[in-house]
Amino acid sequence: MTSLSKKIILEIFISVIFSYIFKLYNITHLEPSFADIRSYQALPLTVDSGFDPYVNHVYDPWKRPFNLPIIWYYISKYLNLVNEFNFKLFVFLYISSFIFCVIRIISISKNIISSFIIILIFLSSSTILAIERGNTDMLIFSIIFVACTVNNFYISFVLIFFASILKLYPIFTFNINFDLKKKIIFSITGIFLIFVILFKNLNNFFYNTHSSFDTGITYGFRSIIMGLYKLEERLGLDLLSKNEILYNVLYLFFLIFISLFVFYFVRKKNYNNNIDFIDTKNRLFIAGASIYCFSYIFFSSYDYRLIFLILIVPYLVSNFNLLNKISIFFILITSNSILIYSVADTPYEYMYIGIFTHLCKFFLFLLILRELTKFLKVLIYNVLLIKN
Repeated sequence: MTSLSKKIILEIFISVIFSYIFKLYNITHLEPSFADIRSYQALPLTVDSGFDPYVNHVYDPWKRPFNLPIIWYYISKYLNLVNEFNFKLFVFLYISSFIFCVIRIISISKNIISSFIIILIFLSSSTILAIERGNTDMLIFSIIFVACTVNNFYISFVLIFFASILKLYPIFTFNINFDLKKKIIFSITGIFLIFVILFKNLNNFFYNTHSSFDTGITYGFRSIIMGLYKLEERLGLDLLSKNEILYNVLYLFFLIFISLFVFYFVRKKNYNNNIDFIDTKNRLFIAGASIYCFSYIFFSSYDYRLIFLILIVPYLVSNFNLLNKISIFFILITSNSILIYSVADTPYEYMYIGIFTHLCKFFLFLLILRELTKFLKVLIYNVLLIKN
């Protein structure tokens, strides 16, 4: 048997195994494999042919308009990701780095309960979806993890800056270094530079995102609004009108509610002002919680971004009060939304499951945001005192 024949047999064997796993998790396997990053792979072909990938991404296998910073064009071009071997090696490396970081988080937690919960989330349908799609959130996860664990502020800053240039949402994790005023000023300058660099294509990042129109395996307030429209349609009602004014009113109401929610908990007298921003568990929590909460407010994200909830588990278990136990319960449910949908047989069952999972994601958002306000209060305390 030739080496080529062995390679073909091995690829078929791996394909069959993973197809069975994806079927078990109710995940539709797309061909070619690693569908999300195929859009990045095709960027040089589209751009070098004179097309605007944000408008007409002709070489994407599904003709999806591109919705990320154009730096991916240079990454794909100079790593020669059009070459299938280079492409699969790149995917293998960042999936492996993601798995390694998850293992490191287990070792950091030093707790059997925490380790067990992390393993359950790692084996959840959201994580499996991320792997099946080859989504680069796994790469961002690894970069953010390293940024949280390094002791040097400038290295941490550069890592978060780089991650934010790759995908905008890591910009919310600059706050892991908000323990001193000079770090805050430096980080805010970095945030400003990122917006300057990415400003030209910001609209494309929002409006070219398919999750904005998908109400199933997504989370975020934008998904909830679209879900309300779909719920009304399925129930045969005509109470809401699909227009921009109503959308903006609903969104404004949500922002006001969240602002009042945060203000209330920041004002509570019994919060500890001596939370350690240097502690690794705290930094991991701030990063993971910020990505989930701010993505919930400003974006509509597919469920594979729930992998960042892995970062918050060591903190929740080390502060194992009733509300944090409830948070973990909701994490386990929301991270398996795709699997839960597999029990539905009718449109109405899908609707009821959708309502249930979105309620779980919303309550989880409130619980995590409440915990995050403890760190926000410390931030305000440090700034007001002009701590150096």
